Amino acid sequence: MSLPLVAAWLVRWVGFLALAGLLGGFVVDLFVLPVGAPEAAVVRRRLRSLRVACTTLLLIAAGGEMWLRSGTMSGGGPGAAMHAVPAVLMRTHFGSVWIARLAGLLALLPLSAASSRRFLRLGALAALGIALTVSLTGHAGDWGDVSLTAGLDWVHVVTATTWTGGLFVLAGLVLRDTSRWPAALLVDMMRRFSALAAWCLLAVVLTGTYGAWVQLPAVAALWQTVYGRVLAIKILLVVSLVWWGALNRYVVLPRLGGGPASGALRLTVYVTREAMLAILVFGCTAVLGESTPARHARHLEHRPAAEAPEREGRVIR
Repeated sequence: MSLPLVAAWLVRWVGFLALAGLLGGFVVDLFVLPVGAPEAAVVRRRLRSLRVACTTLLLIAAGGEMWLRSGTMSGGGPGAAMHAVPAVLMRTHFGSVWIARLAGLLALLPLSAASSRRFLRLGALAALGIALTVSLTGHAGDWGDVSLTAGLDWVHVVTATTWTGGLFVLAGLVLRDTSRWPAALLVDMMRRFSALAAWCLLAVVLTGTYGAWVQLPAVAALWQTVYGRVLAIKILLVVSLVWWGALNRYVVLPRLGGGPASGALRLTVYVTREAMLAILVFGCTAVLGESTPARHARHLEHRPAAEAPEREGRVIR
């Protein structure tokens, strides 16, 4: 296992987590927190700081991805990346999409810190554009920028990061203050998030099933290829995440009559478990993004070893 490959996994992992925090920060602010409630004022200030931090982290991750991809495309590794960057920016699909991502992230910096709902909506739209660049520079982009596969992958990225990003925000920034909230306000907020998460989960399952069908030549690829084995682990983690979410929705929420303090504590425990599982899911997603899809794996096994550098340049867009 090479150091550049490990670095690429880490950069992708950080990028997914930052995107989840960004989208989760916008969605919770716009659709989950009670509008006009003074109890939510402190949380909204924290959300502004979170969104700015996640946007900054995405800028750093974008720089790291450009450096690593340039090294791979040049065939000279990370040491030759700096000399290859201008050519990658001007002559490759990845470079064009990366420029659009950079412009979007720079526009997001002031929007992330906004408190006006109008600017929050603009920021959320810009974050959706950033998610699109993730799909267009991944395996789904192999079918073309306007293909069904790329579009469904974008829906998958958006709904997965919105759902899990909401979990991160609730566990880290929201629920720790809700012990002083009226119980009815807490229940109403969590039911709104639960409904949002349910729709996101439905979209994740449908688009994820389509993505697996596209990338796997047969069910046996789940245990016969590296890509398939990582995907199988990811599926098991998602199932566990859904299980804890169901317990939260159908066991914990109906029992919030014990008072806001005890209810907030139970919610925090369950939501934190979900958030930790989501972090592992994104780790698997990062590995999948830097792995050869199962649909290519068997074909590449029979290619001459001398073609490996060229092959790697094509796999990593």
